[in-house]
Amino acid sequence: MNTKLPETIETATFGLGCFWSPDAQFGIIKGVVRTRVGYAGGTTANPTYHNIGNHIEAVEIDFDRSQISYAELLEIFWRSHNPRQSPSWSRQYMDAVFYRTESQKQGVEQKLDREKANGGEIYTLIQPLTQFYWAEDYHQKYYLRQEPELMKEFDRTQFVNSTVAARINGYVAGFGSFSNLKGEIRDFGLSAAGCEKLEKIVSRIRH
Repeated sequence: MNTKLPETIETATFGLGCFWSPDAQFGIIKGVVRTRVGYAGGTTANPTYHNIGNHIEAVEIDFDRSQISYAELLEIFWRSHNPRQSPSWSRQYMDAVFYRTESQKQGVEQKLDREKANGGEIYTLIQPLTQFYWAEDYHQKYYLRQEPELMKEFDRTQFVNSTVAARINGYVAGFGSFSNLKGEIRDFGLSAAGCEKLEKIVSRIRH
């Protein structure tokens, strides 16, 4: 299972409510190398799920710029929430973009200007990333973790860094088609039993 990052790697950081779903949603996208969930945007030191303070649940996405651009990921982010909806009752679940570079900042601002041109107040939080704290292990690839037979296929020490784990987590969560899975499942390095289990799960979701 591939954990080595190419030189063209870049990282995007988004908040989209509970971080379990965006972890799966972005993890299945071609060009995404790995994902991880955690906490960002606040000042509370060393936050945890039960002591999150003023942080927001977020997902970090390592992606290969030779396969997908930050602008493309940003478009997916914007389509995945309603920027004109009043902020969540809890800061923990706010929709947010945390930019890391001047280039990312410019891309976000350009998209924001286009959104504003359509009228209405924009509530999506946009701010520079100051620090990202990893969430607890049981939050990483949450949907995949609910499938013990598939979890046996992974080395737990490399689990979060695994591209394959990110993609399978996306399939198990309901993202990605059964036909797409059939086209790439042999590249995942799963056992025959693992392939059969994954196909059954996705077939059940999609039919």
